[in-house]
Amino acid sequence: TASTCSGDQDMFPDKVVVSGPEFSITYNTTFKVLTNLMANEKYVLVQRGCPTPTLPDGFVAKAVVQVPVARVSVTSVTDSKWIELIGERNSLIGMPGIYTTSPCVNKRYDLGLTVDMNMVSYNSTLSQYQMNSNPKTLTGTYASVLSTPLDVVFAGSRSATAGLPLVITSSTYEQSYKLVPEWGKFIAAFYNKEATINAFISDFKTRWDCASQRAAMAVAAAVAAGSTKPKGLAISYLSATTITPFDCSYNATSGLWANKICEVLDAAGLQVVDAVHSYTGSYSNYQQFGDWAADVDVIIVADCTCTYKGAMTVAACDDLWKNKFLSSLSATKAFKNQKIYDVGRTLDPSGGTDYFVSLPVEPDAFLADVIAVTWPSAAAGHNMVYLRNMFTEGVGNLRSCAAYNLTVGSWSVRARRVA
Repeated sequence: TASTCSGDQDMFPDKVVVSGPEFSITYNTTFKVLTNLMANEKYVLVQRGCPTPTLPDGFVAKAVVQVPVARVSVTSVTDSKWIELIGERNSLIGMPGIYTTSPCVNKRYDLGLTVDMNMVSYNSTLSQYQMNSNPKTLTGTYASVLSTPLDVVFAGSRSATAGLPLVITSSTYEQSYKLVPEWGKFIAAFYNKEATINAFISDFKTRWDCASQRAAMAVAAAVAAGSTKPKGLAISYLSATTITPFDCSYNATSGLWANKICEVLDAAGLQVVDAVHSYTGSYSNYQQFGDWAADVDVIIVADCTCTYKGAMTVAACDDLWKNKFLSSLSATKAFKNQKIYDVGRTLDPSGGTDYFVSLPVEPDAFLADVIAVTWPSAAAGHNMVYLRNMFTEGVGNLRSCAAYNLTVGSWSVRARRVA
């Protein structure tokens, strides 16, 4: 909280410069204007302790928020990871579910400091939260945790039941993994943590570029030796009967892939399959899929959870992958060489992966993983973060909060799997 708010005193000495993503930020001495261009919404962030500024005629602010915020709710686990990375986990009052892949957030659930916002909704008439089930009155942990108003609700879309003040975040709509981490600046602005996020983004860009360069050198050496780039394919397994290859078409004009995961395969030095095969949608006939993908060298299974497949525990999830899924890929070269990987190195207690939690925030770690399984010599000493070999490794475990290192940019330490 500011002790004085003179008009010529800059309350925000640390600033961010937005590069690429669909939002902007402008700084004034005592307030910031944050604009989500995708949602076409403006938010005024006022230094706590300073008066709300007089806004120009015609200026419409969806929310006026005192910063730094101290009590927030999120509807996206990706947003919660940025909040953790800038050192503000204790501000997480509401989460979209019971568990996440962060053991420290799970500990907050257990201590009654964070609650599952899926169990409540906001009553705008009464200006308060209420339980979704009868009786509507908040009780127990919900009553104590939500008795004090939230400073802001970060949401992926505008919903009257999410709570107020509502701020729309749109990182999931970014078309490049190289741009998604920039949305950390959007979140950090609400905490006045611009310096922290600037350091993280700078390190991220360096790590991505270095990893890409190592992959390019490995490709060049292979080609010089008479080999060709291995083929890489990303798929999802959305039901027990359907395999869906990711649409990896490339737009040369925009320089963007149809799906962000394809961008990673390309940066890792793989020949992205859609440049070789034509995309034909989902396959319920496994033999047909095997014929289509027979010569694929590396397959990445990008699934976020086992829950909707009926596997409600980590053990059941492990069984699903090993005993029910892999055989459907048996006709592929990747199966024969045991080069099929998923993002199951770390799971939450219900079988959810880091696919929507840490991976969008630190996609450079995902890139490093793909390089490690494609060009091992180019990734010497790398500790796998997201990917695990579906033939030789079980699904990941959560470690204790005490062992969960939260130093910004230290994913190679923080995300190491516990056997």
